Amino acid sequence: MKNIIITGAANGVGAAVAEILKDNNLILIDEDEKNLINIASSLNARYYVCDLSNDNQIKSIITDIKSKFEKVDCLINCAGMWISGDMSKLELPVFDEMNDLSRIRKVIDTNVFGTIAMIKSIFPIMQKQGYGQIININSQSGVMCEPPFPIYNATKQSTNAFRKAIQDDLARNNIKITDVCPGLIQTNFYVRANNELPKEVMETGLTPQDVAKTVKYVFDLPYEITIPSIEVRHIKNY
Repeated sequence: MKNIIITGAANGVGAAVAEILKDNNLILIDEDEKNLINIASSLNARYYVCDLSNDNQIKSIITDIKSKFEKVDCLINCAGMWISGDMSKLELPVFDEMNDLSRIRKVIDTNVFGTIAMIKSIFPIMQKQGYGQIININSQSGVMCEPPFPIYNATKQSTNAFRKAIQDDLARNNIKITDVCPGLIQTNFYVRANNELPKEVMETGLTPQDVAKTVKYVFDLPYEITIPSIEVRHIKNY
């Protein structure tokens, strides 16, 4: 049984990843306290309510994790926020609230800072124990730039660049890192951003379970095999 930290575990992909890896010792993190408690209770998992854009909250939970666990086998970064809108359309009602400056900062801090902060915080544990695995749920937006989503693209391209920059250093410390880059996913990700997509579009998306199966595939590989990045899409969503 491995100790696995999963961020963004209260909804969507994070919850599906937690479910598919439930035979391990799970440490679940999310700021959605209500859903997080429900998921953790159903899986008999430890949980931490944490806003990953807040460095003090991250420091607090990492301190507690270190006090309770001698090792961390795997960190899976699933936490993220959606934001959309061409620059020329940001004043339209559908995009205005979503692109408020304070929300833009929250999206960047959650998607980029949160991922980097968790890796930075967990790396010393993995370095000391002599092994570890990190899996980031990135996006097709981290592989290619999609014009209608410039800020979201910027966050996912940033974490992709960060992974590329650290992967050799991590490998020298016997730590694996992989970006899982899915296309459209059928979750409430867009609804929570008040940007619900048309039904006919959502029907071409992967399910959270599809992405979770991809994560488990990466997780289950022999330790000497590493995949830097893996893309996954629904066949109808090319």
